[in-house]
Amino acid sequence: MPRPVSDVSDQLSGLPFGIDAIFVIHAAQFVDRAKLIRTQLEELKLQFEWVLEYDVPAINDSIREKFFKNPTLLPSQQSCALKHWRVQQMIVERKLRRALVLEDDAILASDFLEIFNRMMREESLIGEPHVTFLGCGGHYYVGSAELKEGQLLYPRNQGKFTDSYIVVFEAAKRRLEWINANGIPLPIDHLFEQIDRELSIQMYWLEPPIVEQGSHNGRFDSEINKIHARWFQAIQFRWKKMWRRRSHR
Repeated sequence: MPRPVSDVSDQLSGLPFGIDAIFVIHAAQFVDRAKLIRTQLEELKLQFEWVLEYDVPAINDSIREKFFKNPTLLPSQQSCALKHWRVQQMIVERKLRRALVLEDDAILASDFLEIFNRMMREESLIGEPHVTFLGCGGHYYVGSAELKEGQLLYPRNQGKFTDSYIVVFEAAKRRLEWINANGIPLPIDHLFEQIDRELSIQMYWLEPPIVEQGSHNGRFDSEINKIHARWFQAIQFRWKKMWRRRSHR
């Protein structure tokens, strides 16, 4: 049995260049996810902090009335959204320059840290409020015609899934203020994209992506999409990845 999740990881030594904190969004029932993401980060000797608040059973009527304008959001979508809201809140409360946010089903590439550190040389020079997506969520890729030798980050007017992203203080502040004023009417990935466009938060994609989402590639069951078995999700993921890559050449 894996050991219980604690509030802060232990026996770890540091953070990547330019990152003030790594937050891992986690729901208590996903023990296998916790074990895998902990193992990946510990192998890289990266310090991280679990975001454990707002599991589904903890979301009472008062919280729902405060945040959720759309009654069709699933309990799992509400929980995920509140955990991401809590991350933006912690960044602002602690005055963090920038934080890396991972969901607990993030699968890191074998060269994750190598590419991440190279990417941060670009990311740390961006002055405007921004968010940087590290994953291949939705199988969106930068077209080969746009790629430049030595460049890893590309500005976009479209977000990706919230499995892996870097957010800077001002972007987190604007997101937090918007949600506090308007609630959460959409799934959090769609809402963040809407907020970022509306409040002039620039979105960047990392190319090549260095994270896959385990609930999409068949590693874990998905709480949102329960229609297909894992083996089908795995085949579908690989096919879409190959097809989208070819179409972006």
